[in-house]
Amino acid sequence: MKHICYRLTLFLLSCALISFSSHALLNAEQGFSKIVSEHENKGISFVQLFENYHQSDFSKSTEWDHFLKLLCKEDKITETEEYPELCFAIGHRLSDGQKHREAYYFLYITLREEKDVYTSQKPYLAYFHETLGQVYYFFRRFDLSEKHLNIALHHSHVSEISKIKLYNTLSLIYRDKQDNKTSEYYLQKAYDQAVKLKDEAWMGILSGNLGYIALSKKENKKARKLIEFDYEVSSKSSQTNSQINALALLIELDLMENKLAQSTVKMQVFDSLMKHETNPQLWGTYYRTKISYYEKLGQYEMALKSFRKYISYKEINDEKRQFLNIQNAEFQIEFERKQGENNIYKEKKKTDDLIILGLFVICLILGLTSFIIIKQIQRKRKQDKELLTLRAQQMEDELHATEREMRALLSTMFDKNKVIFELQEQVETFEKNRHSVTDSEKETMLNDLQSFSLLTENDWIEFKRLFEKLNPGFFDFFQERFPEITAAEIRLAALIKLNLSNLEMARTLAISPDSVRKTNLRLRKKLNIESLDDLTRFIKSI
Repeated sequence: MKHICYRLTLFLLSCALISFSSHALLNAEQGFSKIVSEHENKGISFVQLFENYHQSDFSKSTEWDHFLKLLCKEDKITETEEYPELCFAIGHRLSDGQKHREAYYFLYITLREEKDVYTSQKPYLAYFHETLGQVYYFFRRFDLSEKHLNIALHHSHVSEISKIKLYNTLSLIYRDKQDNKTSEYYLQKAYDQAVKLKDEAWMGILSGNLGYIALSKKENKKARKLIEFDYEVSSKSSQTNSQINALALLIELDLMENKLAQSTVKMQVFDSLMKHETNPQLWGTYYRTKISYYEKLGQYEMALKSFRKYISYKEINDEKRQFLNIQNAEFQIEFERKQGENNIYKEKKKTDDLIILGLFVICLILGLTSFIIIKQIQRKRKQDKELLTLRAQQMEDELHATEREMRALLSTMFDKNKVIFELQEQVETFEKNRHSVTDSEKETMLNDLQSFSLLTENDWIEFKRLFEKLNPGFFDFFQERFPEITAAEIRLAALIKLNLSNLEMARTLAISPDSVRKTNLRLRKKLNIESLDDLTRFIKSI
């Protein structure tokens, strides 16, 4: 019996070893050799073979990344006609996994290598332009995104299901451009396409977005019907994000229509959905809804607490969004810089090769060699000029990007102040109408409001960093020549340099317009300047 058990154990171990060896994980070189061998022996295209390979087949994620780059660098593959399509297949796989920056590298190769990429009717190019359009939208390069999405939309091989996604992304582009009419047009086109295909998941998402637009137009009946459908679909498919957003809009509708009992029931569901939620954007939505809910109930202290929470999460979301935008901008600038350097290097290499050839030929025909050398010198000068132009363009692009970031930061400060001013008006209204509340309670609420600092130290540090990029040495000029000038006066000088009005400066600094005028007067006295116009001219000359 023991002998039988022993032999059985050996048999099972041998099977396990065979199974393990047959599923051994690959490194990059092994994977590349395997795919080339399969291509040569079986005559299967690289694109088809690639579909059978996944990250789980490799020992490390770094080996998978190296394998992908090997596919797009080796001569055995780059010399084939299917090379651009293979690079697209890799880029498409990465984009589907939300790795947009990694995907962009491979999509760029397809864009560069595919002949007639904008007009060719090859089937895969419909998906290529769709994918590249989505990636450009991620980078917030809306014009390029719209261009490629429209090419995909009018391609002869575009699929019906792809049209939903294409229309939806075009709607998002125009929403971000503040063109609400065009955005709604594309959103309706996407919804009609989803209805045509009976795609319930997309119908739910798009009906929620259309419901939000209807709500903003005060078309409450239409909005409720659309949003309730979105809520029903998202609940059925456990899409928590869509469910939470739809529920927030339904509560807002109930509050607008004074259906307090229904809103309370929905708020209890809302509370339960948020118990295990970690997404700060959804928490911002949650507390924004809480503000409206408590205000409607007359619980202003709870509304104020919810408002503080909302502002906290809004700052987190704004900072996260701003950080992502900066990262994306830096990535694209660096990527294009490297591509430019690579192109210059390739051109230089070609030039050097030609020069060597010319030196060889000079031994045979002196006259012909002299002519070739002159042509190469001219070409090199042209390349140097192009390089200088490219660098100048990059510096200009960086300057424009910094200016946009500066305006975005100022816009964020304006938005913060707008919210706090609205709350100030609510508190003043409350003071007029709520005589039953004690003076101490009113004073506490006002103190809480006034102590809320909008221009944080982080805001100032980020503002100063961006401002110094646009105006190098501006702050050093004041600190070295006018050490008696205060930090508040220097901040005012910076805003004058940006050509902001008194009201805009007041909102940015979270002070009253009168305080701005007083600070302006103190600054003029310390600089020994009589008029406001002279001060403006002086600051702009720095």
